[in-house]
Amino acid sequence: MDEGQGVALIPPAARQARAHHPRPSIEDVAAAAGVSTATVSRAIRGLPRVAQPTRMRILEIAQALGYAASASAAGLATGRTRSVGVVTPSLRQPAYSAAVEGAERALRGRDYSLVLLHLPHRSASPQLSTDLNMLRRRVDALLVLGADTLGKDQIKQLQRSGMQHIVIGLHGEHVDGEAEAATTAIRHLVQLGHTDLAFFLGEPGAPSWANPQARGLEHCTSALKTEGIKLKEIRIEIGAGAIRNSRRAFSRLWAGPGSKPTAIVCASDEMALGVLLEAAREGLSIPEDLSIVGMDGQDLGESLELTAVIQNSALRAARGAQSLLAALEGERSVTYSAAWSPELMIRQSTARRARNHSAAGMVETEPGRQPRDYG
Repeated sequence: MDEGQGVALIPPAARQARAHHPRPSIEDVAAAAGVSTATVSRAIRGLPRVAQPTRMRILEIAQALGYAASASAAGLATGRTRSVGVVTPSLRQPAYSAAVEGAERALRGRDYSLVLLHLPHRSASPQLSTDLNMLRRRVDALLVLGADTLGKDQIKQLQRSGMQHIVIGLHGEHVDGEAEAATTAIRHLVQLGHTDLAFFLGEPGAPSWANPQARGLEHCTSALKTEGIKLKEIRIEIGAGAIRNSRRAFSRLWAGPGSKPTAIVCASDEMALGVLLEAAREGLSIPEDLSIVGMDGQDLGESLELTAVIQNSALRAARGAQSLLAALEGERSVTYSAAWSPELMIRQSTARRARNHSAAGMVETEPGRQPRDYG
């Protein structure tokens, strides 16, 4: 380099290090600057206890050598990895994928990286404790998405370890007395005059992320009965075929005998899309003939003009990540589950039930008609 252009001088020791190591290390910078690797790490990260002239000299030498600090090098001064682990039971369910993105943005803004652990089947994973132990060695804190993602034994294990962690309930799990998403959706429909409702849920035994409103449904069913509200549970196999399976379920419901519901609540926006598609095939008009409420509030529901209980999962995960970073800086400790009050976004898929709209008199399928197969 042209030393006359104000570029930092590279001492002979640094020149020799660069010649032998095309990718300079933190040790090379420390040797060239005549300081410890911990001082180099503190200087590069902007931490205190480094004199300003020393900091500037270290930064100039690091730039001249072409040194880029790695996570492991940056952690030498503090023993930290500058990484936060995020544990999620689902990668494809919109609320969880949005939460991962929200957490990643918050962490990146503070120069932290995200390490992901996917636990799709907690109860069936004998490796869970091993997976958690491996993750804990790689990160400074844990953000757990979903109140039921980890079992009580694993939460106790985290508490005993002293690792900072926070649990974010993403689907209206009953945490700290928070209001239930299911209750919010059903209350909206009842206020619109609907008395014959159906609720499309994940099948019994499904992972907690796929059947999130079950407890909320149980919570409000008894109260509904006293008000003369009929609520029919429709259980659906959840997974990659959520849309197809909700279409099948709606077809079976409409082909069956008796009165038909005037409103349907769906545990996800994907289920709601299946209901919308099959309702259109039956010749129903939304919301004049049938009101529909979803549960995610993601882009899909917005594009469908779907009334939905908004999860705000990205924002809540971001706030959880920020709380963890504050705890790592010693401001406070977090080992609690973040409470959440659901937000109802009213769009075009719900309307007041018409006075002459009788559940028994809704459009019926043709006699002997079989449900359509979407396999």
